[in-house]
Amino acid sequence: MDSFLNEPFLEKRRKYARWGSYIGFGALFVGLMTTTRSPLLAYLFLLIGLIGATFGSYMANRYVREPRPDQVFKDKLSELDKRYALYNYYPLGDHVMLSHYGITVLEPRAQEGEITYESGRWRHKAGFRKVFQLFGEPSLGKPDQDVIRQVKWVKDWIDEVMPEEGIPVNGVVVFTRSNLALHVSGNEVPIVKAEDLAAFMKQGLKGQPTLSTAKQKELRRVMDEVISQA
Repeated sequence: MDSFLNEPFLEKRRKYARWGSYIGFGALFVGLMTTTRSPLLAYLFLLIGLIGATFGSYMANRYVREPRPDQVFKDKLSELDKRYALYNYYPLGDHVMLSHYGITVLEPRAQEGEITYESGRWRHKAGFRKVFQLFGEPSLGKPDQDVIRQVKWVKDWIDEVMPEEGIPVNGVVVFTRSNLALHVSGNEVPIVKAEDLAAFMKQGLKGQPTLSTAKQKELRRVMDEVISQA
């Protein structure tokens, strides 16, 4: 499997995380120091500090904390052959896989604990970790709806770029943490743990139309253009 990583994109997010933290904690410190002398000014600095620290924490959790999704995907998908190519943090999407099945959007989630999906409803038993969501740790949200929106966006884009080719686009929700109990039923979008992702890419898409070698080469050429413009 080929793997491509947009390092300049990640480096910018690392800087955002650092500066968010510096500004946040700096403002919190100033706010605490001015509490008795100027309560109104102190509240303003505390608010700025909270926003900055939360933003920095969110960026760090998403783009700095390891293992990042791209690292997990590269490791878990390393057994795939050269028909597969993984693109991370490019304009088409944070994590996109090209293969003889077309384009697959990978929607990662890094939650831990116990997660249940049943006929459109998500439940997450995270225990005390729920508290960290107040300080920038990403929440579970609705990853199935996120992947549906991303698939539609990618499909619209590829149909415009390669209108005559009919490139298939699909998606999958991937949970990247190992200490997770996952219970799924009644799902329209595939939902897997990272250790099952390679098997999904090989077996889960069987029965769907496959691309000819010529179409695969053209699709890779288009993605190479996307990389060069990133």
